[in-house]
Amino acid sequence: MLVRQVFLVDVFLRNSVITPSDISAGEVDALVKKYGRPRRLKFEADFLEPECELIRESTSKGRNHDITCFIKSGGGYVVIQKPAYSDTGIFRAPSGGAHPGETIEDGASREMHEETGLEIRLIRFVLDLSLTVNCGKETIPWRSLVFLADIAGGEMKPIDSHEISGITVMTKEQLLGPVTKLMKKSGMGGFKYRAFLTKSFFEELEKLRR
Repeated sequence: MLVRQVFLVDVFLRNSVITPSDISAGEVDALVKKYGRPRRLKFEADFLEPECELIRESTSKGRNHDITCFIKSGGGYVVIQKPAYSDTGIFRAPSGGAHPGETIEDGASREMHEETGLEIRLIRFVLDLSLTVNCGKETIPWRSLVFLADIAGGEMKPIDSHEISGITVMTKEQLLGPVTKLMKKSGMGGFKYRAFLTKSFFEELEKLRR
């Protein structure tokens, strides 16, 4: 299946919400003030039916977002692997959603601890991505808030061992090279989106460092 990349405009977050979302504009504004203004991008992908079922399950509970953190560790970043793609060579930045009534910051801290065993400190709000998930004739809006983070404590050992099957540290070159190739070859819309997210994160991080 093809991934259709649309509206790749380098515009920035204003006061409005990117897509229909369970995250309030006011909370995003607060994040912008504290962690900087992110790059705003849109992406569209055709998802396989098993992927669509996972998205539908999440949205049925009122969640249309994920919080993704690139956690710095030495010269690389902490990445995880889930049972569904164990032993594939595919790893990605950990992510998860805020619970109802939970702030994005608290959700990020909890999810990163559950998936990696680490306590984190958010450093920079890097990307605010709008994803249109195509499931046949059905379209589902999704949103990813992407942060750069530091390790503040803990041990790199997943708390949720049922959800996370592997954890390691990879360099930017590894993530943009062999891992991205595997994601694009997977045939899964979710991985193609994650490849785009990873590439966009490092592009924006490079701009911010200039």
